[in-house]
Amino acid sequence: MNCISELLVLDTLPAAVAIVAGSVVLYFVFLFKRSLPAIPFELRPPAESIPGWRGKEILDTPSIFVKSKPDIIQCFDPATGRSLGQVKATTVDELNDKIKRARIAQKTWAKTTFEQRRQVLRTLNEFVLSHQREICQVACRDSGKTLVDATLGEVLTTSAKLQWTIKNGEAALSDDPRDPGFMMMYKRAKVVYQPRGLVAALVSWNYPFHNTIGPIISALFSGNAIVVKASEHVAWSMPYWEQMVKRALNVCGHDPDLVHFVTGFSDIGSAVTSSPLIDHITFIGSPEVGKLVMKSASANLTPVTLELGGKDCAVVFADADMAQCVPVLMRSVIQNASQNCIGIERILVQATVYDKFVDEMTRRIRAVRVGSILDDEPNTVDCGAMVLANCFDRLEALIEDAVSKGARCLVGGHRHLHPLHPNGQYFEPTLLVDVTPDMDITRNETFGPIMVVMKFADEKDALDKVHSSPYGLGSSVFSGDRTRGRRVALALRTGMVNVNDFGVNYICQSLPFGGVGISGFGRFAGPEGLRALCVEKSFTEDRFPFIKTPIPPIVDYPIQDSEKGYQFTQQI
Repeated sequence: MNCISELLVLDTLPAAVAIVAGSVVLYFVFLFKRSLPAIPFELRPPAESIPGWRGKEILDTPSIFVKSKPDIIQCFDPATGRSLGQVKATTVDELNDKIKRARIAQKTWAKTTFEQRRQVLRTLNEFVLSHQREICQVACRDSGKTLVDATLGEVLTTSAKLQWTIKNGEAALSDDPRDPGFMMMYKRAKVVYQPRGLVAALVSWNYPFHNTIGPIISALFSGNAIVVKASEHVAWSMPYWEQMVKRALNVCGHDPDLVHFVTGFSDIGSAVTSSPLIDHITFIGSPEVGKLVMKSASANLTPVTLELGGKDCAVVFADADMAQCVPVLMRSVIQNASQNCIGIERILVQATVYDKFVDEMTRRIRAVRVGSILDDEPNTVDCGAMVLANCFDRLEALIEDAVSKGARCLVGGHRHLHPLHPNGQYFEPTLLVDVTPDMDITRNETFGPIMVVMKFADEKDALDKVHSSPYGLGSSVFSGDRTRGRRVALALRTGMVNVNDFGVNYICQSLPFGGVGISGFGRFAGPEGLRALCVEKSFTEDRFPFIKTPIPPIVDYPIQDSEKGYQFTQQI
């Protein structure tokens, strides 16, 4: 019996050891892979964002400039002209101090794990989702947009970017093994993505929340610190967004100095782009300013990503599903008063359905109501205000030029004096038809609620008219023929295209965002956007410790016989 017991013990011992060892391994795997949870925090939004707020005076002539005070920014609600107070512009000395602190903080941040970075993004995303209304109201007050437009353009896009980065960011930035080739088969080769250090983003005013938070998400996850130069036109909301990000970092145990906001006029923007301590620049704005940014950055050979707007087209074929196409195109023009870099600014409609399309759009655009979503009665506002009032002369001149060359302005065409908000900044929703490529409006970005409709005969005619513009950011093709839809989409000289839709490529955060031509170069979003903020380092090492690269004596310096050495290398 003792012999049998001993045999049983001997038989089960290996299994027992395997079970224990496996349990230990699984424990450490779980410990290593466990997710760090989002940490809740609260942040009170500014009182001015509350609907119906009447706290300060209405400015007679709303402007961001204050006479005799060049270092002060006057903030106001573009929907009403009501003052939101004044903000002191960042000085160059203050900028340099922020840069110094950010660079110090980044040295520690670069050593964090992807999971630690994910926790910060989870914390930020949780705050965004649980405080959607407050965020939208702040964005509406500062930029005059509607709550629907703020939800789609500020919250939905930001949360989509956060969620994609949390889920896919590590895979995009993990070491990328490469084939070393036959000659180097004894080596391991890979690309290592290392943070650049301190990056900068100079962003536009049309989506004050998303445009500032988007670059921060990518910068932090890729191990960088960031300085965000926010537009002076939306300086009022910037402290709220900055506090939000700094609180998320702080509650997760990280240095809030990783993120700094600066605001001011062109002088502070130039100081950012010319700083030798900035390792990468992302700029969102106009081609004219983009060229200045590029010139400034070239002094230090600082790499830049430029998103410079667009004159996006939608090509509508006769077999398109009009019940789906028309509402989508309405949103592409009216959303955010068309202050969208990927807003549809040219709609090309096939001749056989052109008149019917124009009739339907005439009815719809005439019915669009403009106003202040935070101050007017419920269900009375479809389209918000314009952030820049100084664009009205230019928009009216573009419309007048088109009409003088044969276009018809069927709806709108002028700035709008709102009966409840005479100091607000509104432009009439406009329908301009029979537009041709020789008209100035087809080659200049309007950034206003103007639907431009052009007629085309066939595919070649459509492509010729689309490509008459120097811009090449986004585009859309509407057709019931999938083969034709793909063919035309791939023929468009643009950085992005959607078949039977508008703008959805940006909700697909796995896709890079950017254009061609004077719409800029470089990409943000997707793996390409994350990697743009990294140094792509080529790395090799010995695959086996006992096999190393030898230098044959025949080619070892000093070379004894050059001809024999040459013949030897020829055989390699």
